Amino acid sequence: MANRDLPGLERGEKRAMISYEELVPGYEFPPASYELSSSLISKYLKAVEGSGDEFVPPLAIAAYAMTAVSGSLSLPPGTIHASQELEFFKLVPVGAVVNCQAKVARKLARAKVHMLVLELDVFDQNKEGVQAGKATIVLPVQGANA
Repeated sequence: MANRDLPGLERGEKRAMISYEELVPGYEFPPASYELSSSLISKYLKAVEGSGDEFVPPLAIAAYAMTAVSGSLSLPPGTIHASQELEFFKLVPVGAVVNCQAKVARKLARAKVHMLVLELDVFDQNKEGVQAGKATIVLPVQGANA
């Protein structure tokens, strides 16, 4: 999902981009808030060939949280979202506003790849936890031979 699909970012809001080299464990990405509008969720459901009700699919929230974080991170071609671990705490109704916070939990550099482990927390309008999780991203080293 492209950043333009998130409210606010579709209106041309620019975020400062940070590269892998600039990141350190503990770095906190700028928080992101967005409305899980019916049109946004309809796009998600169409993409996954799913159906919905009055609640947002938990994986839709996770997908948009990762999209919000990636809007601040400069990712080179060949980057892979390798894995994720998620905990779901509560259902969120369509139309709710959620807040996403993310930080670098781990940063690893190897000869041909770099890895980032990001911790994500998503809260509702009452600051109650909706989701928490970790995502592992594998980035190719620029100029490394295969």
